Amino acid sequence: MTGESECRRGRGDRGSAMAAALLVLSAFTAGGLIWLSRDVNRTVSNRSAAQSIAFQAARAGAQQVEVGALRASAGTTVEIDEVGARAEAERIVQELFRSYGVEGTHSVAVVGDRVTVTVTIEDPVE
Repeated sequence: MTGESECRRGRGDRGSAMAAALLVLSAFTAGGLIWLSRDVNRTVSNRSAAQSIAFQAARAGAQQVEVGALRASAGTTVEIDEVGARAEAERIVQELFRSYGVEGTHSVAVVGDRVTVTVTIEDPVE
């Protein structure tokens, strides 16, 4: 017996470790791409929903016009009922949050003849 050892690769093992490594790498890459596309899709969807909710609420609020002032001015001056506009915008935001199945925060500002609604949708952590 000598102090030498011999290491021999099996005949059918040529490149099998490389193939396994590539398979694992491909699986992780595919999983990452699927997760990323799902996350981006949810973000875009939430942004679109927030814009839609804000627009619809502001429109509904701006339709709360002081009818008496409008008639008295023969249609030349439009005054928005601030209390009514705020209440209607708030109602629409809450209704659309339920309809879209989302949660978030919002603010309503009525200044002159403008109703501004800001909506932020919370991204649920899964």
